[in-house]
Amino acid sequence: MSASKQTIAFFGATGGCAGTALAAALRDGYTCTALVRTPEKLRNILTNEHGISSVTLENLLTIHSGNVRDTSAVQKALVSPANPSILVDTIVFGVGAAAKMKASLTQPFTIDDPNVCEFGTRTVLESLSSLAKSGVSVTKDDRKPLYITVSTTGISDKKRDVPAALYPLYHWTLKVPHEDKKKMEHMIMTDNGANIRDFVIVRPTLLASEPVRGPTKVRAGWEWGVEARVEGEKEPGPQMGYQIGRTDVGEWIFREAIAKGGWEGKAVSLTY
Repeated sequence: MSASKQTIAFFGATGGCAGTALAAALRDGYTCTALVRTPEKLRNILTNEHGISSVTLENLLTIHSGNVRDTSAVQKALVSPANPSILVDTIVFGVGAAAKMKASLTQPFTIDDPNVCEFGTRTVLESLSSLAKSGVSVTKDDRKPLYITVSTTGISDKKRDVPAALYPLYHWTLKVPHEDKKKMEHMIMTDNGANIRDFVIVRPTLLASEPVRGPTKVRAGWEWGVEARVEGEKEPGPQMGYQIGRTDVGEWIFREAIAKGGWEGKAVSLTY
């Protein structure tokens, strides 16, 4: 592995978006850590669904067992496996919860952990703060980590980013998970360099488990998360569409946000 390549920490790697990004990073020789509740589940996904060899898993991936609400477990995933006195270069947060229906006309859809993104993000940021107090505060490049998180369309305060036909679904059925995503985004956008150097917020439209269409079919629009980071670079605005596959989102995260870069400070909408 090239010494110049980043070390990446993954949270929610058993999910389709973060799991695909992790697999892509491993294929390209990146050293990675992952915090999951069931390590064997992640190994099986990477081996059977993504074709990652046992040799690659052994050499490039360090899996920590635990919950994203557990500060001590999160801290272990945030430090470099090769040098625990430095932080990972990039954090990918793809934690989510399972859908849950309830007998309610006003709010028929919820998730089994309605605050998972909010509390998980807070735990990661608090863990970075605790590590800094113990002397572990920067990456190998003497910077703070980049934070990449999977959010959703439909929660922008700037411009409409979903087709009108999806409004009932987004603003009625998906109200609970979207409120959780909003709180997550707010914490990341207002960190102001306290724990992370910058962020990329990835906002896919409705996620689907479907055959991969590939990067040429993915449309990306964006708006500044808080304020313009590059003087004179105007927001093109979001791309609107109806769905996108989890695999294509994960591949975009690795190819664009991690390997290529240039999306810092932006909330990026993804769709077909």
